[in-house]
Amino acid sequence: MQIHYERTGGFAGMHLVVTLDSEKLPDEEARRLHQLVEAAHFFALPAVTTRPLTGADRFQYKLTVQTQQQQHTVEVAEAAIPISMRPLLEWLTGYARNSKDSHIR
Repeated sequence: MQIHYERTGGFAGMHLVVTLDSEKLPDEEARRLHQLVEAAHFFALPAVTTRPLTGADRFQYKLTVQTQQQQHTVEVAEAAIPISMRPLLEWLTGYARNSKDSHIR
């Protein structure tokens, strides 16, 4: 499974980007990532989910997940993140912050 993760916005307007391949992760991390994608019902989520902004400096997320069978991209505003998707985004944010392959602009 390949994932491309982008987070934009926030107080400093920083752009956090990382692309990862679950086959290159340690087994436990790869299993956890697959579980999070499944628990989020990622492939059933709408392509775009927004809500009126309730405050300045909110994050926007764009996430593409590709498997051998399917590919799906989801764009979601921070205020509209489905509860089932929150753990996945938290995991990816942590991974991106700690990955030497991530880009912060």
